[in-house]
Amino acid sequence: MKEFRFKIRYHAFVILISLNIVFSGCVPSIGRMPVYNTKQETLQMQGEEKNTINVQYLGVGGYLFRHGQNALMTAPSITNPSLLKILSLTRLKTNEGLVDRLLPTVEDVEMVLVGHSHYDHLLDVPYVMRKYAMNAVVYGSKTMGHIMAAAVDKSRIIAVDTYAAKGKTPGQWIYNQDRTIRFMAIESEHAPHFAGMKLLPEGPYDKDLKHLPRTVFGWVEGQTYAYLIDFLNEQGNIAFRVHYQDAASTPPLGFVPDLPANDLKRVDLAILCVASFTQVKEYPEGIIRAIRPKNILLGHWEDFFRNQKRPVKVLRTTNVRNFIKRLESVMPGDSQWQMPMPFTQMRFPLVEKTE
Repeated sequence: MKEFRFKIRYHAFVILISLNIVFSGCVPSIGRMPVYNTKQETLQMQGEEKNTINVQYLGVGGYLFRHGQNALMTAPSITNPSLLKILSLTRLKTNEGLVDRLLPTVEDVEMVLVGHSHYDHLLDVPYVMRKYAMNAVVYGSKTMGHIMAAAVDKSRIIAVDTYAAKGKTPGQWIYNQDRTIRFMAIESEHAPHFAGMKLLPEGPYDKDLKHLPRTVFGWVEGQTYAYLIDFLNEQGNIAFRVHYQDAASTPPLGFVPDLPANDLKRVDLAILCVASFTQVKEYPEGIIRAIRPKNILLGHWEDFFRNQKRPVKVLRTTNVRNFIKRLESVMPGDSQWQMPMPFTQMRFPLVEKTE
């Protein structure tokens, strides 16, 4: 039965890749898309630097957040194995030279948050943590922890399953050492990849791996989480709130739970996932109505099968313009959105909670 399921997934994966190849000539040029690209200057919303949160998009689901002396990162994805590499079922491994060249400074990162464990999110994390973010702890599902245990000391791995919010029930806040950043994991889901099917295994793993997974099918999903991330001021009050998703989800999965009054604050920045949004109902409408964010970033929109040396294109078979149209139909009147190019830096003003 296990072998049969593998064959079904593999053949479905081949079909999807074939469709990607067929439609490769129909990929919208980013020259006709509302994409922000800042190679030298920071995209500034408003406010002075000392009163801002700096956010850099690292591609796919990766973001680097920095405020003052503190930094947090979501799983960076830089290697971008090609479709043919994935289809051949040869060993997937980090392109270390590419990561060395493109990864920004992350030595001060204390926390690495992983939404789910597919290769396009987790593949580069072991190398980054071993060579660059050497003081960081990685957080995610138990499955993520079992994968990471093959490459990173277990003292630097924390599974959030028992701390996570479930439905309307809040979870437990997890703080950095200085208590200037905290986050709450929220149970969410990963949308199907194609025609209502998940083409990669969900897992889970129930024990530590001895070696990192060899092929795309070994990087199983595990439980998918969204994250509510708070940057705190010197008094411990919420200065800036982020809601992060690295996978589209069916409402109300991934929504902010019912928080106590002292933890209530409008979401200042929502990070959405464009990939596979048509495979679930009411995305992004449901999450936008629920959290009413002030700012919105669209991520996981670019073709992550393309080598980083090639021009960036929109993810094949993904109608980004339709996503934007649906987003704008439900956005609050005072909200704004951006769709950044990989490695674009953005600066958002602090909007501290008022009593």
